[in-house]
Amino acid sequence: MPDKRAFSRADEDAGSREAFEDAALYDFEYRRRRADVDFYRRLAQDRLQFSPRGPVLDLACGTGRLTIPLLRDGHRVVGLDRSAAMLAAARQRVSRLAPVRRQSALLVRADRRRFSLAPCFSLAIAAFHSVQHLYAVRDIRAFLRGVRAALLPGGWLAFDLLPPDPRWLLRDPARRWGRTVFRHPLSRQRLIYTTNHQYDRRRQVVHMRIYYQPVDHRGKSVGPERVVRLCHRQLEPGQVQELLTAEGFQVLASFGGFDGRPLDQGADEHIYVAAAR
Repeated sequence: MPDKRAFSRADEDAGSREAFEDAALYDFEYRRRRADVDFYRRLAQDRLQFSPRGPVLDLACGTGRLTIPLLRDGHRVVGLDRSAAMLAAARQRVSRLAPVRRQSALLVRADRRRFSLAPCFSLAIAAFHSVQHLYAVRDIRAFLRGVRAALLPGGWLAFDLLPPDPRWLLRDPARRWGRTVFRHPLSRQRLIYTTNHQYDRRRQVVHMRIYYQPVDHRGKSVGPERVVRLCHRQLEPGQVQELLTAEGFQVLASFGGFDGRPLDQGADEHIYVAAAR
């Protein structure tokens, strides 16, 4: 199926920002996503049993979905994100913790393509497909260099990716999918959610559009539809291996799900744990 339109770098930038401007809606939509949090909590406990107890670096920490559980587990955590709205929500959540846990947290606003932290971390985590919001190879490599520079010798980087699915990628971009009726968690406005997407083969980037249509109790439209853009870079396992090797990492383990299943063609997730060489 040929591409219906050409996408610009501005489209990609919007696709890395717009879905994270409403922190309350983000938390509501992903409130049931817990398997990845549990996986990374276990990984942090295992890693820090066998290494100096450096802090954990939570990359693209958002509203603290992973940061808060790690703090509750007794880790020191530095959370990094570029979204002011998401960090504001994370700070509110940190403020509700016990004093000893609050003192173990540092939240930093920064771009993952351009950040510099002292090499003091035993573990860095980029959860919930956040690496896929880096679209150019040079940006992914810049991110990996920044992470490697922040890790102690032998420190680990763990991250997950949504694997490419040809059947999903080639869905009709003119159709709407996933129709759901819900209320906004703050305004209580009744909304109909739908989504569609288009794949830019040249850049290996999926351009998703998420539609929020206000409706009344009968389902009749009562206002303009809001469109939120969200982009994902598609990465095959071979590409991931090449990028990690080029930036001084060695893959220690890979999984096809947060239950530890093998990474194969039917995997729901691609999860990597790599050590800085």
